[in-house]
Parts: sequence; structure tokens; C-alpha cells
Amino acid sequence: MEELIMSKTCYLCGVQIKFLDPSLKFKDKKYICGKEIKKYGFSKSPDSDSPTSKAFDWCWDHTSDDLNQMINEKKTFKDLVAEQEAEVAATKFQSSSTNSAVQNAAKKINNLLIPKEIKKQLIDAQVFDFWFNNKELKSLQDILEYKNGEIIKYAASGFKEEQNESRTVLILCTNRRVLFLNKNMFFGGDSTDIPLNMINSVQLTTHLLLADITIINGATSTKLKQLNKDAARILAKTIKEESLQFQQRLLHLQDESTSNQELDIPDQIRKFKQLADDEIITQEEFEAKKRQLLGL
Repeated sequence: MEELIMSKTCYLCGVQIKFLDPSLKFKDKKYICGKEIKKYGFSKSPDSDSPTSKAFDWCWDHTSDDLNQMINEKKTFKDLVAEQEAEVAATKFQSSSTNSAVQNAAKKINNLLIPKEIKKQLIDAQVFDFWFNNKELKSLQDILEYKNGEIIKYAASGFKEEQNESRTVLILCTNRRVLFLNKNMFFGGDSTDIPLNMINSVQLTTHLLLADITIINGATSTKLKQLNKDAARILAKTIKEESLQFQQRLLHLQDESTSNQELDIPDQIRKFKQLADDEIITQEEFEAKKRQLLGL
């Protein structure tokens, strides 16, 4: 009540704002008057000093420092609203465009001469960006351990920097590693990978149309360039998440191994079998641990 009766001071011009005068209140409890409302585009029309509902909402979540930044950038609130609406529209367009690309890619994947298990993994992952990579896709049946639990989480096309040159590669993130496939035009080619537990960080750099990804593992940086921007975002996010989950699984295995040191071997095997049944570890990880315990 006391705040309503007392006059307020405009943060920008210092004028006293009376009780019934138009004003806007910011998150840090500073105010601007009707004159500044009109000047910086918070008003309902150029001739009005009454703020819009969007202006009230924005000021409620922002401070006077945000207002200063807007002014320093020589923008008005209407500019901010227009930028936000354009960003939302672009996101909707990209999402719609990506969805269409995913559907077209699924048809192309189904026509490839590769095992149906790999087709399903690619389609389930909604992979859509694999231009000029048919040979790499066909080679997956020889490289992926898909029969032993390796699952494709995402894939995209790009250029991998190697010794001052860039080579076209198909980049795959599985539940175990990040794989780079390059098949030459006529014969040969190679594949390299980075185990998920060796990845320290993943950096995404976006440009106007394309994007780059840098994967750090120890002292090594693997640079991937000219990826589709939408595919790059998904791929970078997937690598981060899968790497974290893989490392957490390894830590869980170590903790379980330490706590089970005093158990006999059959009990330890049962314990790890339960972890596999609960999908905390993979079947392959269970079999490896079982062989280790049995000394095979």
C-alpha cells in the first residue's frame, strides 16, 4: 500500500512517476515512465505511452541491465519481439524441413542392401543427412558389432580434417563409440573410432547454413566440418549424452566389482546377470565380465 501511495522515479530520465501515470516495473524493482515506454517501443502504438501485455511480461522477467543492453545495441522492444518471432518461425521451418528429410531418408535407407537390423537402427535414430555415403552405409554390416549389442544412436555426413586435408566421412555415434567411415571412390578406404569413455568434451560451432563439431579426447582434437546444421546439433548432443551414460555404466561396473570382491564367483555372475536383465549394462558387457570371472 505504501508503494502505491509513494511516487516512483523513472530509472532512465529521473522524472517522478505518479500513482496513475503509465509505468513499467522491472525484475530488479526499477521503473520507467510513459515517455521512455513510448521511446523504446514498449507502447501499444507510436502515439501511446501505455505498455503492451508483452512489455509487462518481458519486464517481469528482465532487469534494468537487460534494458541497458537493449539500448546500447540501439534496439527497441519491438525489435526484440520481431527477432524472437523470426527465430520461432525459423525453428518451425527447420523442424518441418527436417521431418520431411527424415521421411525421405527412411525410404532411401529401406532400399539399401544392408541388414534389416541396421536399417531399423538408422530409421529409429531418424538419420537423414548421409549424402554421398551409400558405400559407407553398406560397409556398416562389416564394421558394426550390431549382433553383439552395438546400436546406432545417430549419424551424419561431414568432412574430417586429417593432416591438413579434409576427407568426406560418415560420422556415427553408437552406444559404444564414435565411428568415422571413409570409403574411396573406387576401392579401399578406412575407418577410425573414438571409444565413448575416452571423450572429454564435444564442441559445436554453428555458421549461417552449416556447422562444425570438435571432439576432444585427451590431447587429441578431431575436427568435423561442414555438417548440416540441424544434424550437427543432434549429433553433438547425442555424443555428449552417450559418452556420459557409457562412463557412468563403467563406474557402476567398477563399484559393483569392488562391492562383490568377497562374493564367490557364481554369486558375482548372478549379480552381473541381473544388471544385464535390468539393462543397466549390455549383454556384451555381461559376457565379458563373466569370462573375466571364470578366467576364460
